[in-house]
Amino acid sequence: MGNDVASVINWCDLVIEVLDARDPLATRNVLVERMADRKGKLLILAVNKADLVPMSVLRMWKAYLSRDRPTVFLSVKKRLGTRMLIRAIKANAPRLPVKVAVVGYPNVGKSSIINYLKERAVASVSPVPGWTRSTQVYRAKRWLIVADTPGVFSNADSKDDSLLVVRGLLNPDRAGDVVTPVVNFIKRVLSLNPGAFRDAYGVNSQDPLTILEWVARRRGFVLKGGGLNLTEAAKAVVRDWFNGKLIYYYPPPVGEHEEGKETNPGG
Repeated sequence: MGNDVASVINWCDLVIEVLDARDPLATRNVLVERMADRKGKLLILAVNKADLVPMSVLRMWKAYLSRDRPTVFLSVKKRLGTRMLIRAIKANAPRLPVKVAVVGYPNVGKSSIINYLKERAVASVSPVPGWTRSTQVYRAKRWLIVADTPGVFSNADSKDDSLLVVRGLLNPDRAGDVVTPVVNFIKRVLSLNPGAFRDAYGVNSQDPLTILEWVARRRGFVLKGGGLNLTEAAKAVVRDWFNGKLIYYYPPPVGEHEEGKETNPGG
């Protein structure tokens, strides 16, 4: 995790951590949360993409996550719950105007939330000494200053490479071996939503390689000589996760609550 994130959290009054409603546990960043706690900064969980998950499941997650942090569920894409985020910021701000840091893994919708907060024309604020150009600061409203922090975090804390996909850390255009983490991602999806690939692609198989072959065949990813290009198929699966075409969800853990737990559901 870069020094920028630590500097921004030290500068701000309030932290908004953006999660993906399809997998709130895997998209929580326990390092960021502990950093905010150490610096005495209140942290709000903004669970985005809520339109992809049934309301009954969202209610369970609301009860679970709210034990630790103020929690708001929203879908910026559908403009659902966005006013609740504004209310949560005002209700938890130690002062106004308030300086807010928006943090989160890539692809959780952090930029969409920032764009919503900025609305139309906004005035940039002078850079804070010690920050790189990757951190942008805006006066979004008269009472709200927003810092857009870089969304790249290490996956070194996890041995599960399926989380590279879940957390948006696998760039399909730059990665070397895409197939291995995507196969493990497909296994994760199947364990939580066995019908996910039937719904997305029309394939009923529960075998990851068969699913990749189906995607390659359907989308014309063929190598010279007629073989199927599984690498391109794996990249397509990653992009489909990013754009919300692939969906899985699960209820929160039952039993003793563990904040920021990053294991697989049920594990």
